[in-house]
Amino acid sequence: MRRLLLAGILLLPALPLQAASGPGSGLTMEQRLQRLERRAARVTDLTLAVDALRQENSRLQGEVERLRHDLEQLRRKQRDIYADIDQRLSALQAGGGAAPAPTPPPADGTAAPAPASAAAPAGAVDPAQMQADYDAAYALLSPRERRYDEAAKAFAAFLEKYPGSPLAANAQYWLGEAYYVSQKNAEARAAFERLLKAHPDSPKVPGALYKIGRLQAAEGDRKGARATFERVIRQYPASPAADLAREQLKRLGGR
Repeated sequence: MRRLLLAGILLLPALPLQAASGPGSGLTMEQRLQRLERRAARVTDLTLAVDALRQENSRLQGEVERLRHDLEQLRRKQRDIYADIDQRLSALQAGGGAAPAPTPPPADGTAAPAPASAAAPAGAVDPAQMQADYDAAYALLSPRERRYDEAAKAFAAFLEKYPGSPLAANAQYWLGEAYYVSQKNAEARAAFERLLKAHPDSPKVPGALYKIGRLQAAEGDRKGARATFERVIRQYPASPAADLAREQLKRLGGR
């Protein structure tokens, strides 16, 4: 690039100089030299601008590489967390899980209120209460609680009460997980399939598809399970569920 610019300094003024040196040009030697110096200065400015752009480009490329590295680290961490959750839930399913602990009665001896199941009127939803209901249902799935039957009822009640909630897709997924861990395979599969139909754009879809494949394999439908795992890999190749699906395909004798 610099060689071309230097060549431009030498070649561009040639014709103007010849024209200026012809009869009637009216330019002195000093004026012609000043014109050359101005043109050389402009070329120098262009050279400096190109160098500055190159430096900025190098800096941006370095920033892009750093962001790619950070993104890959986050993806690996997400895959590890997802795999750990899947292993824990699968182990609980294989072992039957712990028996659900009964809900202790209130200290005053009155009966505990049943969760509300009627759908909230449109426009009357309290976001704070909705989040609290979701958190309460999710807490029942914790390793300390393991109250899976109650969790399933709580998530079902949540979906009935808040059908249009932004948390509905997550609630539908965890409803399936609650059934899955409780070895209620038919209910689990129905819950996961409902998620696919009602919330096809949810981030929970790859995980739901993967769990459907696991349920198919548990039922002895190896062909169906293989097709489902391949679908996870094909449609969501970068998801943690795709990594788990690849492992399951190896166990099934697939790719």
